[in-house]
Amino acid sequence: MKRFVLLTAAVGMLVATGAAVAHLKSADVAAASATVTATTPSNVQTRTYTCDNQTFEVTTGRWSGTATSTTPELNGAAVLHLKSVYNTTKKLGWVDGSLKISSSSSRARLGLSAVNTDGKLDGWVRGHAGRGIVFGSLTAGFTKTGGLTDGALGSGTGTNAAVIAKGIRCNAREMPRPSVHLFVRGQIEAVSATSITVKPKDGSASQTCAVKDGDDVDRVKTGDQVEMTCSQVAGAWVLAKVRRR
Repeated sequence: MKRFVLLTAAVGMLVATGAAVAHLKSADVAAASATVTATTPSNVQTRTYTCDNQTFEVTTGRWSGTATSTTPELNGAAVLHLKSVYNTTKKLGWVDGSLKISSSSSRARLGLSAVNTDGKLDGWVRGHAGRGIVFGSLTAGFTKTGGLTDGALGSGTGTNAAVIAKGIRCNAREMPRPSVHLFVRGQIEAVSATSITVKPKDGSASQTCAVKDGDDVDRVKTGDQVEMTCSQVAGAWVLAKVRRR
């Protein structure tokens, strides 16, 4: 299964009675490969389900990193968007999503589907790179916390796998709802991807809340006047929302 090809195509266009049809007239096929790592997370969310004595994790998110290849269209910054469905009891599942690779001169957009066997992906990509069409295999390591590691497009030694997925009735595991909230109106003293500190306007002690996702604070900076709301989760203040005033 470990094959990866890039087709640069001449496309014929036919326009008649308001319709346009494109078809492949000729192609130059070249083997290609790339290594991919995407481990920087953004807006990763996981829901856990338990039923029939099995536990499932459904994770969606974005991971960024780098693709390295001698093929220019496949060499550059990489962004991975995935939905992962994983049975932690059987250590088996699958992922669906997309992989984008951007360089200064071109961009690749690939659809991605793979089987996940105990954190090892074996799958297939298809899409466009520059003016070419891409078909190829993918092997990689994947976890919801670590993202994609040791990704190999068109190479690698992963074991081929297949799964049959069937519907099953189950309920989301009950998550504790925050019962205590903190509201602060004042000036940001410090902010990072992991925490934010606001000095209240009334002169009382500064309040610090943990940040779950760096995107929650990417529009504010030190010195901004804001309204911040935090919730108490497991005994710690966690940012719920923040907005400039």
